[in-house]
Parts: sequence; C-alpha cells; structure tokens
Amino acid sequence: MLGLVSGLRFGELAGVTIDCFDFKKNQIKVYRAWDYKRGTGFGPLKNEQSERKISIDKKVMNEFKKLILALPENENNLVFYRQSSIKTVTNEGANKLLRKTLDALEIEQISFHGLRHTHASVLIYKGANIHSVSKRLGHSDIQTTFVHYSHVLKEMEEQHEEIAINFYSS
Repeated sequence: MLGLVSGLRFGELAGVTIDCFDFKKNQIKVYRAWDYKRGTGFGPLKNEQSERKISIDKKVMNEFKKLILALPENENNLVFYRQSSIKTVTNEGANKLLRKTLDALEIEQISFHGLRHTHASVLIYKGANIHSVSKRLGHSDIQTTFVHYSHVLKEMEEQHEEIAINFYSS
C-alpha cells in the first residue's frame, strides 16, 4: 500500500523507520535507504534529491499508525521487518507477497517497482505538475521524469488537443 501511494523505491521502503512518519502533517520523511541487495543495513539514498518529505493521505497514515503500534521491537526500528536472520523484507519476498495478494484479488500482476511507475503515471494523468511528480519521486532532475513518463504526457497531449478543438467548435 505504501509503495503505491508514495512512489518510494524499494530500498527507500525497506529503510522506512518509525521516526519517518509524521502523523500530524501526514508525511513520510525519506532520508536513507536500506541496502537490501548486499544486506549491509542503512545506506545513502540514490541521489541528493531523493531526500524528501512525501505527503500521504490521512486514511493510509492512520493504517500505518495502527501497524506501528503493533510492531514487534527490532534493533533498527524498521517498519517493514521480519523476525529472521535477514531482519528486513527482501525485494524478492515483497514481490512474491504482492503477486500472491494480487492473485487473490484477481488483479493483473505488477512488481514493487511497477507500483512506483503506476503512482507517477496516475499523478501525471490526473494533472499533477511534472515538476512536482519529479520531486515526489526523488528524481535527480526533471528530465528523468520526462523520459520515464513521456507515454503518459503524449496521451494527455492528445486529450488536450481534443479539448481545444471541442472548445472552439462550440
């Protein structure tokens, strides 16, 4: 759920700790990632722009408030934690659980990284400013966002042409 509504990278999600949540402002602070590939613990973010605060809707934040209260203690205060030798969820394990959940709901398969793309595509399609989406995703520059989501922008351009044509024909 958090991957879809935030657009966080998997490493950023895996590195979310209890202190990242600001329940008064309904925001999540992204200031580090978890090195899930090598298993070395916390590490730096992908780039300088990846350090950010992301607003999340109140309903999702309330669910995480409940989750955090029910979390077993762990040495790193990780939100996504499993009591095993690995300590945090793996990308493979998260994708496996996501596939199982989507199968049960009879929803087309998507990966955790696909949730990030869906998040950005929906925001752009709904009219969010490309600069704001780029900041939300923590892209190093707006060009990265343009390159990855040009298909959505192209579709919107076609719709905007229809709006212009229909507006002046009436």
